[in-house]
Amino acid sequence: MLVIKITCPVCNTVLNFDESASGSNRYCSVCAHELKVPLISAEQSSGKGSTTSQQYSFIDAGAQQARTILEDLKQIPVKQEVIPIDNSNIHLLLKDFVFWAVTFLGIIPLLIITVKQPSTQLTMFALFFAFVWGVIFKKFIVNDPYTNRLAIPSLFFTGIIGIWLLLFAYRFLPDFYLNMADSRNPFISLLGFVFQVGICEELIKSLPVFIALRWFKKDISALSLITIGVFSGLGFAAFENLQYGDSAINSAYAKAMNYGVEGLVSGVQNAMVNVMLRSLSLVFCHAVFSGIVAYFVTTAYIRKEKMGALIVLGFMVSAVIHGLYDWLSGMQPTLAAMLAGFSFALFYGYLSKLKNAERSLSVS
Repeated sequence: MLVIKITCPVCNTVLNFDESASGSNRYCSVCAHELKVPLISAEQSSGKGSTTSQQYSFIDAGAQQARTILEDLKQIPVKQEVIPIDNSNIHLLLKDFVFWAVTFLGIIPLLIITVKQPSTQLTMFALFFAFVWGVIFKKFIVNDPYTNRLAIPSLFFTGIIGIWLLLFAYRFLPDFYLNMADSRNPFISLLGFVFQVGICEELIKSLPVFIALRWFKKDISALSLITIGVFSGLGFAAFENLQYGDSAINSAYAKAMNYGVEGLVSGVQNAMVNVMLRSLSLVFCHAVFSGIVAYFVTTAYIRKEKMGALIVLGFMVSAVIHGLYDWLSGMQPTLAAMLAGFSFALFYGYLSKLKNAERSLSVS
């Protein structure tokens, strides 16, 4: 005999009825709620539809659960549960560095693409990556605890005025000197990258450091001078990247004209890689190179002895690393990447040395 199981929707009691109760009304033995026993067919009565009671029980239980959820939803304070920001914690949120750093990284690029002009978008993206690295260097690497109002101006000074001064100075330099880096002779090319590219660019990037020492010496700390040097390098890299971006576009166009669709695809891919590389790693490298110069300049003014020699030494260290990196990047990128890592380790060691010296002075 087929047993029909029904779950009471009121008290959830499972009730068993025999097939003779099929299609009739019955009452729950616990709460006396009136129930409708489902009508079963002759086929189900013979055993082929034995799952009917389970299906009915499942649907009934689901309906009861849905009613429970709806009742619970009515009792939940949605505003407090959905929006966890109120007057008691909003001031903490405003000071939360992690919150604003992640927001900055995630939202600013989305805002940049709302600008219609592609050239403006590229400029804003270049500055965006420079500022990202600036925050990383100031907050986590240099760990400069002081609010330095000169960092951002140094970025724009070098990126705009400094690069213009460099291009202007190139007009008065002899051609053989400017063309050394492009020589087919590897040794002459290396000398060109060191003594033309490295020296000239590091001299320009060091200007904000010397300006800060000349006019703001009394109001600036050693770590803040390093920060100024780093931001100067970031500004140089950001605006230089715009020029390299144009070169990458022209290269893609030339490949498309010479090789058709395949050339266009190859050119666009190379341009994409170039933009990502310069936006991320090369901005970092320029910051490290100029930070090394800033360290030696700062050390010279702290020690008050052998100042000229220390400054020259700083320029030579940075120029050699800078030039050697550029030289290797065109020949063996793996070695260039290893050199970039070494330069950062060197800069980090200089920072540790400077901080230890400052702690020793404060103790004494």
